[in-house]
Amino acid sequence: MKNIIIFICAHKKVPLPPHPYFLPIQAGAALHETIPGYQPDSEGENISSKNPHFCELTCHYWAWKNLKNVDIVGLNHYRRYFDFQRKWPQFSADKHFIKTEEFFSHPYQFPDLEKLLKKYDIILPVARHWRVSNTQQYADYHIAKDWEMLRQIIKERSPQYIPAFEKSMDHSNISVGYNMFITHWKHFDEYSKWLFDILFEVERRVPPIDDPVQSRIYGYMSERLINVFCEHHHLHIKHIPLIMPLDGYKMGLNISNPHWCWRIAMNDLRYKLHQIQ
Repeated sequence: MKNIIIFICAHKKVPLPPHPYFLPIQAGAALHETIPGYQPDSEGENISSKNPHFCELTCHYWAWKNLKNVDIVGLNHYRRYFDFQRKWPQFSADKHFIKTEEFFSHPYQFPDLEKLLKKYDIILPVARHWRVSNTQQYADYHIAKDWEMLRQIIKERSPQYIPAFEKSMDHSNISVGYNMFITHWKHFDEYSKWLFDILFEVERRVPPIDDPVQSRIYGYMSERLINVFCEHHHLHIKHIPLIMPLDGYKMGLNISNPHWCWRIAMNDLRYKLHQIQ
């Protein structure tokens, strides 16, 4: 039987669903008091102090450097989980909100991950379809010159990834976010080596600015880079929507499957029309 660990990134003490696969990791533990029952991301080889700018990647890095003898590994957030029970996932929105008490009223269930990952290379969230290319979407919401520095660094350090970067970022409007995945350790290891080599060089050349949103630059970049990695390695992806428990859940937060499919179709149409112009 394979050793499976799905680590849950959390920066505060919160209720977590019990499951033998789950390992709660405290994000940014070097900057805060240790949370009892959580694995601090500040032990062993770590980048815990970089958490304000690397976000959940400090947990990712800790797991990569310190977990041993793991066959299947994944990343969840304390308020975002893969919704393996969702019907018609191929037509579902990327996320579905639920009352916290309702979420915890039923045991969290995984499928047979060993069997599923014999058919697929990696499990990722459902992709978003933007009205513009992924490169333009980053420029619209973040800092365009930082993105171009990222491109330059990839050209310098791993030029073999540039075709995948251009295809998945410059010439596509479809992208997975949230930095969440479940995959074989071999893919996790290779992805981590490539990702942190790139991001540490970006950090050296583009220090984070004093802004509550844009200071999380390296986390935002990594959300896009997992798409580039999967494209370059031609990984077979299983897309699963997310379930997100909320204490303040209100009716009307979720959209229906038909609405989601209509939104995708309209955004794809707008993107294609923009490309023609």
